Order: sequence, then C-alpha cells, then structure tokens
Amino acid sequence: MDSIYSLLSAMKGQQRQMEAVSNNLANVNTAGYKSDSVLFREHYNTYVGQDLESEEEMFTHEDFISPFSRGGTSFVKPDHVSPSMKQGSFKQTDNTLDLAIKSEGFFVVDTPFGARYTRNGQFLKDSDGFLITNAGHRILGKNGPIKLTGNEVSFGQDGAVIVDKQEVDFLKIVNFENPSRLTKLGNSYWVPSSDKQNPIDIDRPVILQGVVEGSNVDSVQEMVKMIAVNRSYEASQKTIRSMDELDEKSVSIARV
Repeated sequence: MDSIYSLLSAMKGQQRQMEAVSNNLANVNTAGYKSDSVLFREHYNTYVGQDLESEEEMFTHEDFISPFSRGGTSFVKPDHVSPSMKQGSFKQTDNTLDLAIKSEGFFVVDTPFGARYTRNGQFLKDSDGFLITNAGHRILGKNGPIKLTGNEVSFGQDGAVIVDKQEVDFLKIVNFENPSRLTKLGNSYWVPSSDKQNPIDIDRPVILQGVVEGSNVDSVQEMVKMIAVNRSYEASQKTIRSMDELDEKSVSIARV
C-alpha cells in the first residue's frame, strides 16, 4: 500500500512541475520574465505512529493521508522553485521610456508595501511627471523617485537620468548575492525571500534606452518538458491502476 502513496507523491510533484511549465509558456512574451524550474527532494517517512506532532508527520499525513504508513517509505517533495536568471534577448522599441539592464541587476520600484525589484523596463510617465511601472509604482533613483520635468528626456548607459541635457539623477540599480533565491510577485516584481537577502548597489550598470529585455523562456524546451511530464504522469497513473487491479485479484483469491 505504501508504494501507492509514493507514486501519489510523484504525481503531485509532476502536477507542480506542469504548473511551472505552463506559467513559463504563458509568459513567453512578458518583458523581463525569468523561467522557473521546480526542484525536488526525497522525503523519507520515518514516523511510527498516528499522533501528528512533528512537521514531518503533518506533511506526510496531510498530503497523502495514509492510515497504513508506519515509516520506511520514500516520498518525493517539491523543495523550491528556482528561476533561471539567464538574460533574455533584447528588442529595439525606440520608445524613450523603455529601458533594459544589459548587466546584472534590477530596477528598484517604490510600492506601498516597500521596495520591489524588476527587470521589466517598460516604463511610463504619470500625470505628475514621475517615471512609473505599468502598475503605477514609481521607479527609484539614487535621490528618490525619478521625476521627469522637462521636454527632452534621455538615459545614459551608466544610468544617468538626463532632462533637457542636464543630469538630474541616476537610476538605482541593485543586485543580490543569490538572485535565484528571490521570490516572484505579480507585475514582474521580485522580493527577497528572507531578511538575510540585502540589495547591493551596482555603481556601474549598463543601461540601454529604447530597448526592452524579453523573456528568457525557450518555448521549444518548455514544450519538450511538458510532453515529458505528461508522459511521466500517465505512467504513474497506469502503475497505480495496475497495483489496484492486483490488490482486487488478491482479495478475490483470499475469499476463495
């Protein structure tokens, strides 16, 4: 019976992987999007009772609800979702407020919930003249929110904000020691997953104006992953069905 629950855990993992692949394909045209991969680890069930006291016992009981498991069973468990920070391809737009970071790093966004970080440089200017994201949040410079109060606006490769041929600020570009451990939010935003992840200022970024960084999703590779995950899921289903039929035959023989 325990083997069925092991297969069930594999199917749950395959479902999670399919969700990641589907999300990658849905964002193939999203500027600055980074593709996700689900990493797994083995969960070895060692508990010997039904009293749910430890976190390990809670996980096994809630996810697999096996009244027969008494330890010694190996399950698979999603560990974390790891984004690929590989740079996407650059697309020329000739829009003055479209920016791309050719180097490492993130734009810093001021939101009501605190600083957020993004690689999506499709910016706009609001009615007050501030540089904002598509979600309406202001982009931060080294001196605070960037305000464009002039007729001619341009950005230097070093991140300089130039209004009417005068430098008024510099884009605030930061990076993290381990960017792949950042947590994704909506609106192409990222946030540190723990208090130990502190932003590090990049003094010499490389900024491109009139350019956006595209998604780094390889659609062909994601389609191959989708087919492989689907086949693996079907194989697990067939195995469970076969084991169930074998159990029924065993019960019938025992009755005879």
